Amino acid sequence: MVRWPKLFQGSNAESKVLRYKVKFDPCFISEKTEYEPGESVTVKYPYIATDTSYNFFADADDVRVDCDGCVATIRFTMPDHDVEVSCTSRNTMRPDFTDESFMNIFKNGLPNVDGGQERVFPPSNEAELPEGKWECKCCGAINGGKFCSECGSPKQ
Repeated sequence: MVRWPKLFQGSNAESKVLRYKVKFDPCFISEKTEYEPGESVTVKYPYIATDTSYNFFADADDVRVDCDGCVATIRFTMPDHDVEVSCTSRNTMRPDFTDESFMNIFKNGLPNVDGGQERVFPPSNEAELPEGKWECKCCGAINGGKFCSECGSPKQ
C-alpha cells in the first residue's frame, strides 16, 4: 500500500508537506529533528563503551545500526509518523569466577593500601572462544552468525 504525505494549507494558501519528528534523549545527535516522509534519517549515539552491550530501537521499518569505534549510527527512512529513537544498555563486564588469579584475591585479601607492601596479582589469561564463535568489536557480545545478536554489527 502506498502512503502519500499529508498536506496542510500554509498561511499563504500554499500547500506544504507535513514534517514528522524524530524524538530522542539528549545522548543522541542528529542534524535536525523534523523530516518529510521518505527522507533519509541519520541519528548518532557517540557514547559506546567497550564493557557495555547496546540495543537501539526506532519505530521505523528499515532501521540499520552501524558501529564505528565508539559511535553508533542509526539510519532509517522517515515513515509517515513521528519516530522515537531509544537505547537500552547493560554492563557486560563479568568476573570469571573460574580464573584462579581472581579467586586468590578473595583467599588472600585485597592488596594492602595503608603503606605496607603491595601484593602483585598475575594477569588473567584471556579465555579462548569456542570454534565458530566471535566477539563483536562494537559491543563485546559473543556471536555465532554473520551479524552481532546484540547490536547488529557485521562480523569483522
